[in-house]
Amino acid sequence: MKTGLWSVIVMVAGFIGFMAGYSLSPMIEVGLIGGQPDQVGIQDEVDSDMQEYYSKLTGQE
Repeated sequence: MKTGLWSVIVMVAGFIGFMAGYSLSPMIEVGLIGGQPDQVGIQDEVDSDMQEYYSKLTGQE
């Protein structure tokens, strides 16, 4: 193959690898990759302190 084609392939592969590196860390942090099988996905549990904080922000009691 020609040198120009190889350079395009290397640049595209590098870009895809770069973007995959940025997308994996948030997925691991929220539990979409790894973790417990019964806790897969984004958890939406809010403790009572946070509920109180948000209710004061919105003015609801």
